[in-house]
Amino acid sequence: MDPDDFTEKFFSIEKRLGLFADRSGGIPWWDAVRYRVYEFVFAALTSAPAVPTMRKPLFVRALALAKRSSLNAMLQLRVRSSKCDVMVLRAPRQIRNGCRLDPGIDDFVALCPGRALTINTFPRYYHLPRRGSSGREVIIGRALDHLMEALKLEFRGSWSESALRKNIAVQLADFVTDSDVYRRLFARLQPGLVIMTQNGIEKAFFAAAHAAGIRVVEGQHGLIGYSHAAYSYPRDVEYCDRSTFPAVFLTFSEYWVRTCFYPAGRSVVIGNDHFAIDALPPPTDPGGVMFVSADIYHDVLAEWVTRLARATPDRRIIYKLHPNQQHSSRAIQQQLAAFENIEVIDASISARTLLSRVAHVVLIQSTVALEALQTGRRVCILPVSNYRVHKDLFEFGAVTVTPSLDDLVRALEKPPEATAPPRFFDPFDEAAARELLRELCVDFR
Repeated sequence: MDPDDFTEKFFSIEKRLGLFADRSGGIPWWDAVRYRVYEFVFAALTSAPAVPTMRKPLFVRALALAKRSSLNAMLQLRVRSSKCDVMVLRAPRQIRNGCRLDPGIDDFVALCPGRALTINTFPRYYHLPRRGSSGREVIIGRALDHLMEALKLEFRGSWSESALRKNIAVQLADFVTDSDVYRRLFARLQPGLVIMTQNGIEKAFFAAAHAAGIRVVEGQHGLIGYSHAAYSYPRDVEYCDRSTFPAVFLTFSEYWVRTCFYPAGRSVVIGNDHFAIDALPPPTDPGGVMFVSADIYHDVLAEWVTRLARATPDRRIIYKLHPNQQHSSRAIQQQLAAFENIEVIDASISARTLLSRVAHVVLIQSTVALEALQTGRRVCILPVSNYRVHKDLFEFGAVTVTPSLDDLVRALEKPPEATAPPRFFDPFDEAAARELLRELCVDFR
């Protein structure tokens, strides 16, 4: 099923049932579970690949638990001993010059006045109870029954209602538990402002901040679009108090504001130097290719990259890993070690750094597609899974959808695109950022 068609039907259900205004259970329950419901049903209808899970050895799990507990204990000590003007929730998934980087908000945070307390949610999400561990029960009642009936009527594919209900129950229990944790955290720290990145998963954080009267600024983390349910909502809906959204959403450019509707209090184009990139000179390897991986796509992409390596043994290929493949990077390197023309590169080097080396980028879906186009590189999109997230890019001459290996090989023979590359990312606008901070930080200047 086309993701945009699915999204339209999904929008029609939530509008018809008035789910955003529903406060069954005394909470904004629908937005707390919405993203997971969307992903669950869409994956069932399209047979989308599940994220592979590897059970780590007991000693590794025990060590991870000890580190998590230690980080949480240190956080609690900091919270008890100090207050702050600004609380920062970072997801530093990139490494640059040996330091962890959150490209979504770090430049903005660096300009912020006042005392700051920072919680890094990557590589360990340590500040909340483990997902699914609360055991609390949230009763939604008939509103949930009506949702199930509407989903079955609209999407007649093979999916398990009992599994979805269980998934929703876990999400709601986590939402209530996490909201309590955040309320206590805000009560102790008393921040006047919160700056964060969250990728659609911090609804409890928004709700607790709203209840405490704390303004939240969220920075765009990467790719969003019409069929990205964490950031795409129907425009013609009344969102009541918008308690599960930020007060301000910082975007890379006007393109992203047009691409989808996210009901933040307001969206502000601020730009981002970590994504903004000018057209590059010709690549150091004119035949170079970069595959952009992610855990959910690895099995498919590994097959494609090995087939291409065999078909074009003289072509140098980079297999670029996503930050969420950190723990499997060694296994992937071993998996592809037999191919001398494949180089596996982990998250310590960003994809944009590697664009100077290659002429073509191959992927299913990623923010790198837009970065590559803005630099003047060609992009080959494999028609697998939710590749149609990028369908608004299909119109560009530098983009080719390649259903077969032969199609891919032919696309890699194309010369550079002659037309001027499109722009998706503006440079960071420091003046606009400072003006916004003067407005938001008036209480603790």
